[in-house]
Amino acid sequence: MTMPSPNPVVRGRRGIAGAALLLFAMAIALSPADATASSTPQQRQTQDLVSFNGYYALNTSPDAFFYVNSTMRATKGGARQRYTVSLDLSLDGKTSYSANFDGTFRNNRLLQRTKRGPTIDLRFTRTGNALGPTARIAGRVTLPGQQPVTVTGTTYSNPTPAAFWGGQTYYATAAPGGQPIPTVRMTRNGRIDYRSGASNRWVRAKSYTYNLDMYYFSLSKNLDLVMGTAGQSGKVANELKTVAGVQTQNELLTLPNAQPPSTGAMDWSPNLTPGPTLGDFSGYYPIPTARNPNAFVTIEGRSLADPSLSPDDLYQVLISVSTNGRSVRSWYFDPQGGMTFDGSVLRMPAQGITLRFERRYDRATRALFTMRGKIGKRAVRGQSTFNSIPVSAFAGTMTDSAGQHELVITQTGEVTLDGQSIPNYEYVPTMYILAGPLPGTTPNNQPETVLSLGFSGANGRTAIVTTSAGTPQSQTFTLSAIPNR
Repeated sequence: MTMPSPNPVVRGRRGIAGAALLLFAMAIALSPADATASSTPQQRQTQDLVSFNGYYALNTSPDAFFYVNSTMRATKGGARQRYTVSLDLSLDGKTSYSANFDGTFRNNRLLQRTKRGPTIDLRFTRTGNALGPTARIAGRVTLPGQQPVTVTGTTYSNPTPAAFWGGQTYYATAAPGGQPIPTVRMTRNGRIDYRSGASNRWVRAKSYTYNLDMYYFSLSKNLDLVMGTAGQSGKVANELKTVAGVQTQNELLTLPNAQPPSTGAMDWSPNLTPGPTLGDFSGYYPIPTARNPNAFVTIEGRSLADPSLSPDDLYQVLISVSTNGRSVRSWYFDPQGGMTFDGSVLRMPAQGITLRFERRYDRATRALFTMRGKIGKRAVRGQSTFNSIPVSAFAGTMTDSAGQHELVITQTGEVTLDGQSIPNYEYVPTMYILAGPLPGTTPNNQPETVLSLGFSGANGRTAIVTTSAGTPQSQTFTLSAIPNR
């Protein structure tokens, strides 16, 4: 299991809170033995288990977890694809175990006995169509030399397949007066081509891995792609290159020339309704046609924890629509401009848009959300695999192995780094990025800190932290719940 070196990159929102962001992701190193034939019972069971991919917080300790950590390995230029799952477990949040899945998974029941490791007997179930967690587990875990322990847990995660990012060309942003440069091409059947070398010639990736939880491609020992969505800019691939031991990053977008939102106040608003907010349905909803296969609708919600403005969190939602996959229109949700959302239906009379959203898991596509309605006279329907993860899902203490830094997140959303509070922060729940305090909101003009939150195998909850983000004094380090793994 390997993790990329932390670097300031953007995932999802472009320049959240005016600073470069950190992207957290992870790739699992696979051995040739993992490349079993897809028709074998073991590979079919692995793919069934992948549908329950995610970090399950357990009942045995505040920091306990069980992680179904799924990776796809592509060979033969992407034509052959195989899956592997790492099972990562900690019952006390202090010590953890990790083993490749080689047991059985039938009728949503996982059975695994690991030599000199834990014995696992767990049943997986979907949580229904309510917002929040996506799946739950219940059963027994037996650590070596100990009695069985009854465990229960839930996860907010849902896998996004590699094919979701395909059918697109990703462009490097142009210099002033120039044109965007096509830099990465992905097909829907798994082929990836990228620019390489001083001549920037096109190279086809012969083999690569993709992590379904953190949206991370590892194309070679020197090149990685961290994927995300970027509102009106479509999809984003953050290219991490290592040359002569120096790592650089480059932001690549599918719609590099997208214009800022045309209407909407961009103000933060409190949630005054008892039901779901539009931001609860945040996601990327493809609405393809034969003529326009890359058409989409995105809903991008963000929250702002700012007690000086409101005792509760404030919210902001960006709506982006591309009916052809090449040009895009976007608006901030604006009730004063006539937009309404009643918990399921978004109405935008001035724009001629009416969309209905529903949380309903689709076993065939593994999507969590369905959207249907009309854009102008055109009927549209789309699905999204993304799920919002609240800040509270990362609650606990994270440190480094040397004990130099400590990050504490509480169940109520307070965030403290090395004893100093991070107030007035902005959070993107579908990309797990937190940045604060917002510039100019503290008496001493406290520098901005950016957290890229996620999960890292047997290390559990993990944050890549940048302090004094966007300044020459910036520092980057990684903290985990179990840092010594």
